Amino acid sequence: MTSQKVAVTGASGAIGSRLIGLLVDRGFDVVALQRDPGFAHSGGVTVRPFQLTDTADKMAEQLFGVDQLVHLAAIIPGKVPGAEGDASLWSTNVLGTQRLIGAMAMAKVKRLVLTGTANVYRADQAEAFEDSAFGPQSRVLYLASKAAQEWLAASMCQEHEIDHAILRISSVIGDGRSIIDRLARDLAQGNPVKIQDGAAFGADFIDCEDVCSGLLLAVETHLNGVYNLSSGKRTELIDIVMQLAELLNCKAEAIQMVHANRAPDTGFPAINSDRLQSFGFAPKALSDVLHRIAADARSHGVGP
Repeated sequence: MTSQKVAVTGASGAIGSRLIGLLVDRGFDVVALQRDPGFAHSGGVTVRPFQLTDTADKMAEQLFGVDQLVHLAAIIPGKVPGAEGDASLWSTNVLGTQRLIGAMAMAKVKRLVLTGTANVYRADQAEAFEDSAFGPQSRVLYLASKAAQEWLAASMCQEHEIDHAILRISSVIGDGRSIIDRLARDLAQGNPVKIQDGAAFGADFIDCEDVCSGLLLAVETHLNGVYNLSSGKRTELIDIVMQLAELLNCKAEAIQMVHANRAPDTGFPAINSDRLQSFGFAPKALSDVLHRIAADARSHGVGP
């Protein structure tokens, strides 16, 4: 058992809520920092109200007594439409994190685990490492905000003598909310799935449960520096859809190819995670993850 108190922002989210369960099981005293005060956690978790739009003083009050902070909360594209959403990527992801680290300094929280994104790397390389060049070809505004968040956090942590680890997470699936999970539900319901861009899109898909295991590892071992949290393999979306269709016993016409009148989005490269794996991180095989996603889709009672 450990007496360390760990706070988690974005605690009511798909990753945050799962991570909190793991932390509780490992004996950590957990503080859930979340916008929804009614979202419940088991295991005696302390829930404190939190938003990245709060002032640093208000954030510091909620961080009292915390030893480590896992920062998951962020705005992603689509949650707020239009120009307001574009502005929130900077005001929330970047400036909100600036206030949060200032609050950590006030509350004397000495360690940060920040979740970045591995999709910031250039897409025209077969494999990306922690020191590879940034330069995504799509979702640029969001990814730029995450890159700026990471650089700002590293600089501020150094200034305030806060130990920190940055985990760049690849494309998450298996959380019930990802595009892969939604496509599986469509297939289970008998709805045709449309694949655009000439089936060029691919990414390094990582299971939500593996993401939580990697974050737990960072907390328990006090990792420092930058680590890719990924499967280490790039898979094209069409291949995943075909595997799901086979698992769900779908007919051939369930997958429809649609040609968009724009340049194809090829997605993201494979993300090397050898550095994190050297500390014991072991991602699942994609086939195992897809079996679980298909089973979850069937569990709604609409599959064949």
